[in-house]
Amino acid sequence: ETEPGVPPPDRVGVGELRITWINHSTTLIQMDGVNVLTDPIWSDRPSPFSFMGPKRYRDPGLRFEDLPPIDVVVVSHNHYDHFDVPTLTRLAQQDSPRILAGLGSQAILEAEEINGGHDLDWWDELQITEHVSITAVPAQHWSKRGIGDTNNTLWAGFVIKGTAGPVYYSGDTGWGPHFEQIRNHFG
Repeated sequence: ETEPGVPPPDRVGVGELRITWINHSTTLIQMDGVNVLTDPIWSDRPSPFSFMGPKRYRDPGLRFEDLPPIDVVVVSHNHYDHFDVPTLTRLAQQDSPRILAGLGSQAILEAEEINGGHDLDWWDELQITEHVSITAVPAQHWSKRGIGDTNNTLWAGFVIKGTAGPVYYSGDTGWGPHFEQIRNHFG
């Protein structure tokens, strides 16, 4: 067992970048006064059931209570270890962030009564503030939450652009030509 990390600052200034790895694919990206969480999961089990399914081995590296205000959440795909409804519900109730995910994901959020969802196709860009934008980018993966919904939603990586430069979050992806395409597009 390890103690949780020191709480990060509420915000970083324009031109500053701070990245805190929390667990699995959950990372806090702070840039230009904007706080972004990637694939947040604080649940004990990434499963449709709270009482069964794989159980986490270690607690997240940062307690949920120690998070700064979250402005944006990016969700790379709908597998339970990346699209954690209990955590997204807590974040929506606490901070009302924008939740960006691949096409078809907004319907899942709405069915769970989670506000703030936005579907993005690959290469769609959303301006968050004067200094920060987020673009969904290609990934090589797949999606599935239940029986009969294989590949009904789009999977994606994300590029978060700010004055300190771009940050690339790949989500789950295999190797493919999309890495070169993303590099060519963003430098």
